[in-house]
Amino acid sequence: MPAVPPRPQLDASRIAALAYQLWDLAASEGGLQDLGSYDDCNYLITSRSLAGEHQHVIKVSVEPREIIELQVAVLRHLAARPSADLVPRVIPSRSGDALVSITDATGQPCIMRVLSFIPGQLWSALPAPTPALRRALGLALAQLDRDLEDFEHPAMYRSTPWNLTEADWIADELGPIEAGPRRALIVDALAQFRARVIPRVPDLSCQLIHGDANDNNLVVASDELRGIFDFGDVCVAPTICDLAIALAYAGMVPDPIQALAEVCVGYHERRPLTPLELDLLFDLIRARLAVSVTSSTLARAREPDNEHSFSSEAQAWSLLGKLTEFGRRAVTKYLASACGLPAPVRVPGARSRPRLLAQRRVRLGASLSLAYDSPLYIRRGEGTWLFDEHDNAYLDCVNNISHVGHCHPRVVAAAAQQLATLNTNTRYLHEGILNYAESLCATLPAPLSVVFLVCSGTEANELALRIARAHTGANEVVVVGGAYHGNSSTLVDISPYKFDGPGGRGRPAWVHVLDTPDPRRGRHADDGPAYAQGIAVADQHARARGERLAAFICESVLGCAGQIVPATGFLAAAYEQARAAGAVCIADEVQVGFGRVGDAMWAFQAEGVVPDILTLGKPIANGHPVGAVVTTPALAASFASGMEYFNSFGGNPVSCAVAQAVLDVIREEGLIDNARETGAWLQAELEQLGDPGVAQVRGRGLFLGIELVEPGAERPDAARAKALVEHAHNRGVLLSVDGPAHNVVKIKPPMCFELIEAQILVATVAAGLAATRR
Repeated sequence: MPAVPPRPQLDASRIAALAYQLWDLAASEGGLQDLGSYDDCNYLITSRSLAGEHQHVIKVSVEPREIIELQVAVLRHLAARPSADLVPRVIPSRSGDALVSITDATGQPCIMRVLSFIPGQLWSALPAPTPALRRALGLALAQLDRDLEDFEHPAMYRSTPWNLTEADWIADELGPIEAGPRRALIVDALAQFRARVIPRVPDLSCQLIHGDANDNNLVVASDELRGIFDFGDVCVAPTICDLAIALAYAGMVPDPIQALAEVCVGYHERRPLTPLELDLLFDLIRARLAVSVTSSTLARAREPDNEHSFSSEAQAWSLLGKLTEFGRRAVTKYLASACGLPAPVRVPGARSRPRLLAQRRVRLGASLSLAYDSPLYIRRGEGTWLFDEHDNAYLDCVNNISHVGHCHPRVVAAAAQQLATLNTNTRYLHEGILNYAESLCATLPAPLSVVFLVCSGTEANELALRIARAHTGANEVVVVGGAYHGNSSTLVDISPYKFDGPGGRGRPAWVHVLDTPDPRRGRHADDGPAYAQGIAVADQHARARGERLAAFICESVLGCAGQIVPATGFLAAAYEQARAAGAVCIADEVQVGFGRVGDAMWAFQAEGVVPDILTLGKPIANGHPVGAVVTTPALAASFASGMEYFNSFGGNPVSCAVAQAVLDVIREEGLIDNARETGAWLQAELEQLGDPGVAQVRGRGLFLGIELVEPGAERPDAARAKALVEHAHNRGVLLSVDGPAHNVVKIKPPMCFELIEAQILVATVAAGLAATRR
């Protein structure tokens, strides 16, 4: 939260003296009452004259003068509008000025002003506001918004922590809120707000709004709304924010949804809600509550004796929990019905999930699996978020294919522009493929400098094996335990993750499998060279059968094996052993390339090695079907044996344009640095959760895994891993399970994954671990 200047230090006697000296208001005995405030000094002064008793509000502020002038201008503007009777009047001083500069007891410059007092009872003191009163609040707030539609002032476009569109500041202030259910409520509210509201602010009507119609700023008398005061938080924001803020406080009652509906009905009667405003109202209310409870927590630490700053904290926590439990769909539908509106339908044309499942069973093979016990129907994506048919947002923590974020506008534009210009094949000259090959090779160490473009990671690894075999004249391949390299017949044959799994046919004779170089569970612990010795053994076995090794293929960080960073020195020793046996070294970075590991563009670079062939896929074009093989001139020459290599779609202009855009975004948006910084924070926070069933949090950058075991027994706990993933899914966070024992929860989100998303993930995992603990 931006620094808050200290409240003015003025005692009652000084206030009384200034009121008389500057405004000719002589306080009667006992006629000065401290009204309390978040950041101002507010007093009610009662004075007598020949005309009788009078009451005014004295306000002393430390805000910049232009902000106080803005508030005065707003009140003067409203004085000539239908809302005039509901707002305070500005009382000029003896000199005719609305504002007078003074200093407080510490010498701090302040501004003093006097406003008319609206007699009555604060809304917050009412035992039970009536439905008619709530409707009146909606009517009054709508009229106020209408009256301010044409207001203009130089200071109105200001930044303030109470402007809902700036609610992101609370993400950096969650430290004092203990990790657990309460923090989870805040991060979820803020996450949904960022995903659903912020991208649509440009589509909303914006103007100057009151910005703080809470129950301590409303005056009631004889069961009628008599006043709305405290214009200290006026700002330019979507108009609907004014209603959302009022609802955040009106809902602090035993039956919150009915209360929200009664206020909405009045508001809609005078200022009709648009479908988009209604659709976003739930998220706006929750965002305001999240800001409120965070501010209260900070205020309590700063000024523990200023109860005004956290007077509604308990009710705000309660309402935030209730709304989250009710859910967006139910609340929005209820409010829409109360206002006589149809519930918003954000995604037109969506079919039902049961119908899609039935159709899928008929038209698609049973081997094509779906994630989660209750499969998701995803209709659109944006950044780190996916949205279902009801426009519920899900934080995507596992889709590394959308490397720079779902539907990145730069990538979408590149695809659309090139598709509208030319899309053909590599038998014609075009600049796109050459430009991309140059850009890609510029990120790589020599001698990796010859590029083959294909359509997937599987194609890339297939081609890499062909090149290795052409260069060596050999056939056999060395892999590591738990590896997965693709879905073709050949690649299933070199993928222990598949051939040792359900439906697999076991290891072919020409494939040699090393022990998984797992520093924690592996046979040789963190002794990388000891695992690499298996290559020499494989070479001996091959030669004993009259064969030789063609290739050693290995992911630079092991994915399906369980997000494992190989044992220290493994890759360097393995490359040395493989080359000594005459084999080619293939680095499979289909999953971990393009900066995901955070400390380098390519994961192999951290190991101090350079492969003979590098294979790429998944993230290379943000979901567009592209893969690549990069090799040395010598290997490329060996492959050019006379047989033409042609790929119908590999290297087409559209694919090259998309892949180039991804490279540009990685560089221009600093996504490698983000992977390093956010990934390090995320890994450290997950390690601090301290659950006895978490054996290890491992990985690099934004390629992480949480290994779950039975506490004390160290047996893989696949059931709990699945339960944790399902728990997260039910709370809007997408994860998945990996590893040969299916006990590793994998984390590999889009590279634009920021701190707030990481906080959401940590809070969700913490809640999931608590819910699944046995």
